[in-house]
Amino acid sequence: MKAEKNQIYIYDNVFESHYTQKFYDFVNNSYFKIGTSDSACKDYEERKNFGSTYSRNDLKELGLLDALPKEIKDKFNLSYKTVTRTLVNAITSYGLYHPHDDSGNKDIWSFLYYANMRWDLEWGADTLFLNDDRKSVRQHVQPLPNRIVIFDATIPHLIRPSTMHAPTFRYSINMTFGGNFNPQFEK
Repeated sequence: MKAEKNQIYIYDNVFESHYTQKFYDFVNNSYFKIGTSDSACKDYEERKNFGSTYSRNDLKELGLLDALPKEIKDKFNLSYKTVTRTLVNAITSYGLYHPHDDSGNKDIWSFLYYANMRWDLEWGADTLFLNDDRKSVRQHVQPLPNRIVIFDATIPHLIRPSTMHAPTFRYSINMTFGGNFNPQFEK
């Protein structure tokens, strides 16, 4: 079945346990810095968050695309050749996250993988998908471990901060696919 535009697809328990541990360890040991942003919107450029940007080599070393089931890769044309950006968000209760979309490079699909091994409901850090007005919620998605969300890159969304009770960062790997080649990604 072919993927449709303007849709949000959710896949749970995608990877076997040894992969989820590998992905978590890789993310947890990444180089994080203040200053990452998942939007090119000038209105929010002063709002820098905590994250890590991955090169194509980092992505290959992570191995997430290699472990992804073929049916999912084929449905969305997900490959090392079609990825245009990869970053890891490290969500905290102190973050300020804003509505945005991921279509800046004319990307077609956005991909989220929630990388924590455990994440309790009361810890927050959900992803909210918004209607075009960017003020009302279209769909609420919990950051369950081993969950993948693939969605049309033009759908506005935002991350909610974690609660003060969250014992650690809420990690998500965010990739964009299918747009124009991004030479910055090769660095």
